[in-house]
Amino acid sequence: MNLTKRGKWLTGIAAVVAAYVVFGPKDSDSVEPRRTSPAAGSHSAPAGATAAPASVPLARSLMQLAHRVVGESGAGSLFAAHSWYVPPPPPPPAPVSTAPVVPATPVAPPLPFVFMGSYAPTGATQVIFLTQGDKVYDVHVGDTLADIYTVDSFSNGVLTFTYKPLNQQQQLTTGGAP
Repeated sequence: MNLTKRGKWLTGIAAVVAAYVVFGPKDSDSVEPRRTSPAAGSHSAPAGATAAPASVPLARSLMQLAHRVVGESGAGSLFAAHSWYVPPPPPPPAPVSTAPVVPATPVAPPLPFVFMGSYAPTGATQVIFLTQGDKVYDVHVGDTLADIYTVDSFSNGVLTFTYKPLNQQQQLTTGGAP
């Protein structure tokens, strides 16, 4: 192989870089290289000098290389999203009430009837006409509707009912005097 002076320099630099990557300084948790004793009759190494091991398994050298290339604070966090947002503190807990809970008193539902009119023939009791949806009722004072409502009175433009399940009175304004 015929190398120029420049080619020899580049080959040498590449060899030095490769040796540094494989045999370079270790992290504090890595294994120290073995120290060898100088061989008798051969070149003697200075005291405290270490020699590189003769063969390094490929897997170990790749792991060392990967550990050096990818660090925890390296490229992984280079483009990580950062925010200055601090979530507000949670709301304070609701005060605990020690007072006994009083159940709400039941209330009669709204009247389902609409006043349509009334008729009072001469000498007879007054007839009141009520509607509920598409049904028409003709009732007298004292009648019971749907086994739930009782017609109590009809005076001064007010029709009074009693809701039987709760025994509550309700009024329906008719708009005029009977």
